Amino acid sequence: MANRKEIRLCGYGGQGIILAGHIIGQAASIFEHKYATYIRDYGPEARGGTCRADVVIS
Repeated sequence: MANRKEIRLCGYGGQGIILAGHIIGQAASIFEHKYATYIRDYGPEARGGTCRADVVIS
C-alpha cells in the first residue's frame, strides 16, 4: 500500500474536471502499468455546478 496515490480534482462544470480524472487514471494504467479507478461526482445542474473526480492509483 506504500505506492498508493489518491488524487482529488475539484471545480465547476465545464472546466474538464471529470475528463482530467479519466485521463489521469487511463495514463497511469497504460503507461505505468498500475491499477487505477476514479469516481466522479457532479450536481444536477446542466452547466456551472460543482463537480469532483477522485482518482486512486495503486
